[in-house]
Amino acid sequence: MTFVKTFLCCVCCLCIVFLSGCRREKTPDVNADAEAQRTAMEARFAEFDAKAAALPYTPVETTEDGLLILADANFMEAVDQGGVLVVDFWMDDCPPCVAMEPVIKGLARLYAGKIRFGKLHFNSNMLMTEKYQVQGFPTFVIFIDGKLAGMLTGGQSPDRFQMVLDQVLLDHQAKNEP
Repeated sequence: MTFVKTFLCCVCCLCIVFLSGCRREKTPDVNADAEAQRTAMEARFAEFDAKAAALPYTPVETTEDGLLILADANFMEAVDQGGVLVVDFWMDDCPPCVAMEPVIKGLARLYAGKIRFGKLHFNSNMLMTEKYQVQGFPTFVIFIDGKLAGMLTGGQSPDRFQMVLDQVLLDHQAKNEP
């Protein structure tokens, strides 16, 4: 009988200690975590931008299809022009990249004057590829008014890509309405 009383006393004490410890725990501040992540990302981006600014300047070229040919040194110039910009991170020996080229050219014609399209060759522009943590090809990075708005990785059907771009334009217009 004494053993049972002692056992129950120990269990009760453990429960009290456990429960009192649980009550004292602070609920994690999700907003603070998100703010800390945002601050860390901005610091990381600033580091990459400083490295890109130190590179010899290369002017942005435009193809006959209206696509911007981007490099590490002029990438932020194109992004900072505002509006909507879609950048295709691509590689030479990437079959989905080759397959997406006519799709991108067609979308550039379709959205002329509304969305700018650029191409950034992965092999010779590692800085921006690393900055945006591009891991698969092709990757399409979407900017709205100089801010990263989204990314698509891999081959996309023209219809799906167009649906995404229509939504991006709606978001852009809604943001710029008085």
